[in-house]
Amino acid sequence: MKISSIAIVLLVFATLTGCATHGCSGYACKRPDSTHRELVIWWPPDMRDGLDDQDHERDYSVVQLKD
Repeated sequence: MKISSIAIVLLVFATLTGCATHGCSGYACKRPDSTHRELVIWWPPDMRDGLDDQDHERDYSVVQLKD
């Protein structure tokens, strides 16, 4: 094989490796996703003013959608 062919194969392999998903782990797995029945709204920290310290960690709201 030529060196250029090997370089192309390694480049394709590196690109595919970067696109592979590793699944869910930690805190991200506990976060809800929006579905056809409910919408999850993610709030940035500056829009959570007025919440108790206990509720301040909750960075999302779930809104039920009507049919």
